[in-house]
Amino acid sequence: MRKHFIIIASVCMALSTLVMTGCEKEDKDAISMSQATKGAKPVQGKDGKDYMVVDLGIPGGLLWATCNIGAKTPDEAGTFFAWGETEPKASYGYDNYKWCNGAYNNMTKYTTDNDHTAGSNPDSQTVLLSEDDAARQILGDGWRIPSKKQFTDMIYRCNYRECKLDGTWGYLFTSKENGNTIFIPLAGCRDYEDLLHNGKWGFYWTTELNTSSCNESYVLWLQKEANPVATKLEERNIGLPIRAVYKRPID
Repeated sequence: MRKHFIIIASVCMALSTLVMTGCEKEDKDAISMSQATKGAKPVQGKDGKDYMVVDLGIPGGLLWATCNIGAKTPDEAGTFFAWGETEPKASYGYDNYKWCNGAYNNMTKYTTDNDHTAGSNPDSQTVLLSEDDAARQILGDGWRIPSKKQFTDMIYRCNYRECKLDGTWGYLFTSKENGNTIFIPLAGCRDYEDLLHNGKWGFYWTTELNTSSCNESYVLWLQKEANPVATKLEERNIGLPIRAVYKRPID
């Protein structure tokens, strides 16, 4: 009887160890909300609501939003926008893109090359104007979509790692200067009505155009098991989330 008891106890301990090991393996990439928003403080938007921002210690006093535009928590995708548009829509294609005449080679604003410009007179505007910046229009003065350089500075001045927040995969960026953090989810993109690459890739608009092919703009590119970069390109008509930055206007 004692032998049987010892065998049963050993089996139970082994199963318990397996369960605990499995839980540890499952949770090793998870982070808490406090880990994802260290140093967060409120800034009021033009709608009177508070939006949380973080100082990542980047020179110039730029503050980074803890959530995408339209999201209530850092793990949510939020609202998707075509580049240079300030309102969401049900479908994202060239057929309804604001700044073209129905095709990738008929751009009507932010044009630099004849191959993709409607007519024959490119406007040579390569950076989003404030009236076409969704962050500025939705959140108010001081807010904007980050530039390619600002995203690059964030990558350079932060440690980063792939992790999960409330079950959502993304990247945690931790300032090398002050230890403050933001989490950016792998929210995918919208192509026409379809949501693509959710949980695998993250694409975030910058303010800058590809000058050699003006149907494309630069994005922050996040991918599982790869280093973040801000030098990738996406076509302007697709829907991407926006992670806004804030700098207090000078009175």
